[in-house]
Amino acid sequence: MNSKHCLNCDTHLVKEQKFCSQCGQPAVVHRFTLSHFFHEAFHAFTHADKGLLYLLKELAIRPGIVAKEYIAGKRKKYYNPFTFFLLLAGFYVLSSTFSASVSADKKPIPEGISRIENPIKKEEAMAMYHRVGVVKNFFTKNSNFVAMIAVPFFALYFWLIYYRKRYNYSEHLVANLMFVSFANLAFSIIVNPIHALFKGTSWEPLMWIWGLLLQLIYFVVAYKGFVELKGLGAMFKIIIATLIGIMLWAFLTQMISAIYVYQNTNFMDYFKHMGGR
Repeated sequence: MNSKHCLNCDTHLVKEQKFCSQCGQPAVVHRFTLSHFFHEAFHAFTHADKGLLYLLKELAIRPGIVAKEYIAGKRKKYYNPFTFFLLLAGFYVLSSTFSASVSADKKPIPEGISRIENPIKKEEAMAMYHRVGVVKNFFTKNSNFVAMIAVPFFALYFWLIYYRKRYNYSEHLVANLMFVSFANLAFSIIVNPIHALFKGTSWEPLMWIWGLLLQLIYFVVAYKGFVELKGLGAMFKIIIATLIGIMLWAFLTQMISAIYVYQNTNFMDYFKHMGGR
C-alpha cells in the first residue's frame, strides 16, 4: 500500500521516503497474503537480529551480556523481553499442566481425618484438607502467575545485593524478565518432562533438586555477566546470594500457602508436615 501519509501515525511522508520519521514504520505496507503471513511469522522467529530464536540462543550462552546490552540501548537487536516473558509464561503453564495432575477432590479422605470423632474438629480438618488441594492446584495451573511475581522479587533482591552497581531497580526488573523467562523455559523442556517420567518413584525428589541446581547455575552465570563480576571472591558471593535468593522465594511462597491452609496461628505446622514429622 502506497500512501502520502503514514498508515500507522498519519504523519505526512515525502516522496521516496522509506520509513516514517515519527514511528519508524515502512512507508510501503503490503496487504497480507498467505505467503506474506508465513514469511512474517518465520521472520519473527529466525531473523538474525531481534528474532525469538536469536534471543533464546543468546540467553543460553551469554545471558548477562544480553541484558546489559539491551539496557544500554541495543533495543532493536533483541526480541522484546516483555513479549518474550509473556510468551514463555504461557508455554510454561501449559507444560506444567501436562506434567502434573493434582486433584485433591478425587483422592480418598485421609484415614486420620476419617477417625476424628468430634464433628466440629472433623469439619475443620476437612476444610484444611480441601485448602491443601486448592494450593496444589493453584501452583499447577497458575505457575505463570507465580513466575510473574518472582520477577519483581528477584529484581528487588539482586538490586539490594548489588545496589552499588550502576543499575537501578527498573533495570534489574528488565534483566530478570529475561533470566526468569529462560529459567522457566529450562524447567518446561527439561525438568518437567523428566519429573513426569520419574513421578511416583524414589527418584522424584531428586528431579526437583536437579532443577533447582540448574536454576542456581543459570542465575550465577547471568548475574556474573550482567554486573561484571570478577575474581573468586565475587563468584563465591554471587553463588551464595543466588542460593539464598532462591531459598527465600521458596520460603515466601510456602509461607503464604501455610497461612492460607491453616488460617490460624498454627500455620508453622505446615512446614512440619512438609518434612514428614
